[in-house]
Amino acid sequence: MKPAIELERYEIEELSYVRSVDNEDLGSDNLKLAIESGMTEDRKNGKVTLKAKFVDQGENKTIVARVSGYFTINSESEQENYLVVNGSAIVFPYLRSAISMVSSLDSSDAVLIPTVNILSLLEEQAKDK
Repeated sequence: MKPAIELERYEIEELSYVRSVDNEDLGSDNLKLAIESGMTEDRKNGKVTLKAKFVDQGENKTIVARVSGYFTINSESEQENYLVVNGSAIVFPYLRSAISMVSSLDSSDAVLIPTVNILSLLEEQAKDK
């Protein structure tokens, strides 16, 4: 039996490490996450994009990363739910790894963003819209 969705590939679309904190980031949360998704018209393929912005005011650094996963959708029902929830959970470790790896090149203290509850994140994101 095939899984509901299969990861075909992932891409790091954006990765920025800056030794400065913008005025707009002062006093804000140190980690912001966002999820975007979309499917082809025939609902056989989909894309999930996760974006993270990490601000460390104490170390005066900002990291922005955007990672997308491209999926084949095998399910005949609930395609969007499988894509958004499961796809985000599949792509998230790649996002965490990219941030950790880049931040460790600059210091011995790698940035380790925490694991997240994808469903809670999606609910928060829906409230903000």
